[in-house]
Amino acid sequence: MMLPWRRVRVALLLAPGLLVMTALPGFAVDLVKLRLGTIAGAGWSAQAVTLQLNLLDDRHAALLLQAQRVALPDGFGELSAITLSCARAQFTTTAVSCAEGILKTQSTLLGQQHIQLTFRYQLDSGRIDTALRGIHAYDGTLALRARLSDTRWQIDATGTALSLPAVTRQLVATGIALPVVAGSAGLDVTAQLSGVSSQLQEADVAARLLAEEVSDAAGSIAAENLDVSLHATVKAIATGMRVVLDLSGRQGALYIDPVYVEMPPQPLQINARFDWSSAGQQLLLHSFSYRHPGSVLVEGHGLFSPAADVPIRDLQLELRQANFPSLYDTYLRPWLYGSMLADLDTAGELSGAFSWEQGKLGRVSLDPVNLTVNDREGRFGLNAVNGRVRWSDTTVPARSELAWSSGSVFQVALGATDLVIDAGHDYARLAQPVAIPVLDGVLQVADFQLQPGADAAWRWQFDGLLEPVSLSQLSLALGWPELAGKLSGVIPDVRYDNGDLEVGGVLLVRAFEGEVTLRNLKLQQPFGLVPRLQVDARADNIDLETLTRTFSFGRIEGRLDGRIDGLQLESWRPVAFDAVFATPEDDNSRHRISQKAVDNISSIGGGGVGGALSRSFLRFFKDFPYDRLGIRCRLERGICDMGGVAAAPEGYYLVKGRLLPPRLDVIGYADRVNWDTLIAQIMAVTARQEVRVE
Repeated sequence: MMLPWRRVRVALLLAPGLLVMTALPGFAVDLVKLRLGTIAGAGWSAQAVTLQLNLLDDRHAALLLQAQRVALPDGFGELSAITLSCARAQFTTTAVSCAEGILKTQSTLLGQQHIQLTFRYQLDSGRIDTALRGIHAYDGTLALRARLSDTRWQIDATGTALSLPAVTRQLVATGIALPVVAGSAGLDVTAQLSGVSSQLQEADVAARLLAEEVSDAAGSIAAENLDVSLHATVKAIATGMRVVLDLSGRQGALYIDPVYVEMPPQPLQINARFDWSSAGQQLLLHSFSYRHPGSVLVEGHGLFSPAADVPIRDLQLELRQANFPSLYDTYLRPWLYGSMLADLDTAGELSGAFSWEQGKLGRVSLDPVNLTVNDREGRFGLNAVNGRVRWSDTTVPARSELAWSSGSVFQVALGATDLVIDAGHDYARLAQPVAIPVLDGVLQVADFQLQPGADAAWRWQFDGLLEPVSLSQLSLALGWPELAGKLSGVIPDVRYDNGDLEVGGVLLVRAFEGEVTLRNLKLQQPFGLVPRLQVDARADNIDLETLTRTFSFGRIEGRLDGRIDGLQLESWRPVAFDAVFATPEDDNSRHRISQKAVDNISSIGGGGVGGALSRSFLRFFKDFPYDRLGIRCRLERGICDMGGVAAAPEGYYLVKGRLLPPRLDVIGYADRVNWDTLIAQIMAVTARQEVRVE
């Protein structure tokens, strides 16, 4: 049978009467024992409770209170073998008190305890004032002061040098979802708690964490030389609890996968004020701020349902200040690992705002100030970006305006550009055509659209026109041999989706006074580690004199047509193609080839002429007429099957001479050539180096 706490009160009320009786003639009561059985209060119960009083005089007695087991409120475990002793308890008609008591017990949470205790029990009101010192807890010590009455209670607690690993293990055991850490970390805590029955009404908690080195088993959390302070207040309100939280980090480093933060010289601060509704399982965030000096300042407010499928119901975030490169290096780069944005040099500032409404991102605004972003591998870059970026999840587009002073794509320089963009629910598009300076030419973009793909990755498409760009500047920027002439063309229906770039129409390029058309162009992962290119190409009416002058190859006059079918590149290296280049059948232009060009063609094709020209009467001719010239190469598995414009005895014609003297034929004999060797030969020829081919 469970007896209420007032049963103990009645027993203690009898004690003053017993002391008075000992003073009467004929009474000799020295020992009083009371068996109270099982007693209970709000959230707790005690079994096999006994109270013993050894009367010392008319005002004092030795007190011994024992219990077999005490079940405490949720999260506090239970006690067993409880013994509370006071060698000289004082009894009056209104109070029972003990100045020097001892509490011995075994706690399921804290182990064996031998605690110094003082208490005072008001008989008329039932209030208990007690203090406990020397509680061994979590490798440190605890001290408690408590004031208890029938319904109200107040507890002041001080914890010194508590072990953070031990505390986290205990909190997890009580059902709190926290990672268990190991290592060396001490926690000092002071707390003032008050409540009614089993309900917390107010709390004021201050804690300081000093962590030399701690981490969890998964390696997702770690800290070194960390000094963090926390202050929190909690107050009961009609709907639940109101919490005010302030956190300050003064030194050390903290890693929470994937973010690594080194504490700045000025403290890193987190402040929050929110209401928690236990009935609705909702968190109303009145205010929030995260201040990392020299890096970022974020403020906000919102409404959350942590247990819901979409935890964020409403949220307003203000990015008051963001400084690069700190923001990128600390908070952005860890999330971008493996992407094309994972290795950037950054500078400048950024501010903005984000708004979630009814669980969805509704508005975005960003304002860059002299923002610079440059890929360390040289794939792209933009300098001094300014303007404003706006997006709204509505049918009415939001207008953005951006400008940069300079930029680059694969070392190809871009000039100052202004963009005007309209963005809505699931798209962004150019509001007006834009001209982007490219080297000494211009890329005219008539249309650009950006949309999310089926897998949430963004895709884009555009149509443009490239106005003449110097091939000399372009080739030098790309690290190629210097080319002569101009490059221009139409760029139709270019689409980028899930890392793949495709040209929907025919890409027309004008170069070397002829035209090159590209079909079926597809570029996979252009900014990835292994970009792949597929394309079919046609060359029409290329001027050989312009082409050969570009490479110091030796002068050739005439025209050239060609095709490359099934060209495949991996990491910009050819792995397969079928190519043919030859003099057009209807070419009526002047056909002349210099001795140097003959030597170089002979060297590349393994021909039988080469330096023999300089040892014969032909050395007196600076150049020679020819009928046709050409070369074929089908590359597969690193080997190129070679051919020319026509079959020849024991080989193929690379250059077929005219019937009239001086007639000169260049014949190739190597049917199969290693591709790397062939490229080395070509590079040596264009660099005027000697190569020995066996």
